[in-house]
Amino acid sequence: MKKVLTFVAIALIFGACNSVAKFKPQIDELAKTWDSTTSQVTEFATSVKTEQSNWANAATAMTVAPEAMAKWDDAAKAKYAEIQAAANGSSTGIAAIASELDGFVSSWTEKSNTMKALTDGLAAGKIEGDVDAQIADLTAATTDASSKLGGWKTKFDEVKAGASKAQQMFADFMAASSAAPATAGKK
Repeated sequence: MKKVLTFVAIALIFGACNSVAKFKPQIDELAKTWDSTTSQVTEFATSVKTEQSNWANAATAMTVAPEAMAKWDDAAKAKYAEIQAAANGSSTGIAAIASELDGFVSSWTEKSNTMKALTDGLAAGKIEGDVDAQIADLTAATTDASSKLGGWKTKFDEVKAGASKAQQMFADFMAASSAAPATAGKK
């Protein structure tokens, strides 16, 4: 009887190791993809935060004192309002991307815990739960992240282009505004 129990115990141990081993190629490949996607998302999130901070400073620099605006005619005030609307649109666009990205990163971090549990379980020789479902969920998450990242990058490029255009409009406006009094005085 002891021999039978010993044999069953050894068979269970080898069976458990064997079941974990069958997931090794999938988990290893998923871990590589996960790490790569995490790096891409982190890099993009950092660039969005940096651009958001830079844009906030630039937008602040695009303000004119009310005393100076009081000297403007209606056309100049309308042009300035147009520039400010473009600047506000860029600020809103960057904030929306940053907010969406923050929510995604939070969810991604939670899923990273599942990924870590899989890799740790693989190393320990024991994985908890439905491994196939976990792998499928994490694989879908990496696909979703790649898709969203592409969309965010497209939106981000559009917002940056809009911000750059608003800055150029402001620079042109200020150059024209400062040149107007000088030419008016020469008449």
